[in-house]
Amino acid sequence: MIAYVRNKDILGELYIPSEEQNNHIGIVWLPGLPNKPMADDMGKPLSDLGFTVLQARYPGSWQSYGNFGPTSSLEGAILGLELLSKGKTINLNNQLEVEWDIRHLVLVGHSYGGAIAVSVLGLSNLADAAVALCPLLEPEMQNANHSLPEDDLSTLYPYLKRCHENVFRNLDDDEWNNFISGRHPAVPSNYLDLLKDKNLLLIHGSEDKSIRPYHTENFYRALKNNGGTKVELHIEKGIGHGKSLRVKTREKWIAWVNGLFN
Repeated sequence: MIAYVRNKDILGELYIPSEEQNNHIGIVWLPGLPNKPMADDMGKPLSDLGFTVLQARYPGSWQSYGNFGPTSSLEGAILGLELLSKGKTINLNNQLEVEWDIRHLVLVGHSYGGAIAVSVLGLSNLADAAVALCPLLEPEMQNANHSLPEDDLSTLYPYLKRCHENVFRNLDDDEWNNFISGRHPAVPSNYLDLLKDKNLLLIHGSEDKSIRPYHTENFYRALKNNGGTKVELHIEKGIGHGKSLRVKTREKWIAWVNGLFN
């Protein structure tokens, strides 16, 4: 079933599997930027496989409340984990209570959402694991290699303000500049010590030109050198940035998640 739910500033769809299909694993989905409210491959298809999936909007975006930015994105991911951990809430569509049964919580993030997923895995004890797909792990190093050009993060906030002012609200330029210069709590490298014993799967496409895969390889090495014992890295050959990466690697990361808890 699908319920429309809220926890403080976040609202979103909650996909609840049938009792006989339930694998007792909850997923908080964290999309990239800009995004649409729902990812059709991350809701019902995963629920049909037994996952309980929350597709909540970041605070300050789409129908959610509050202001949008890296700080509120961290807070929104934690609110998603808190909501799933409760096991019940009110379905705003009909004001009836809905319940679900989960024993493990996993963050799955794409691009910008991958950075949020990795950081929150370090920040919160509620998450048992995270899958980060083509994640923005080194925002301060974007375009550092001039022979390998990438998306210009400095133009993203002006674009959101100009073209999506009603979707991503009350943007703070100073906060974004701190994030893309590496001076913000949403930068994953802040959590290398806290991630050492956390289950983390990093996936990147070899042909990604928006965020080059060497950033993910750098982060993987840094975490391993810092004593990381449960981090894994997969580079998917011939795939770029976007939905195609998570679709192409779907069986791999789903098997990885299921293997952690079975």
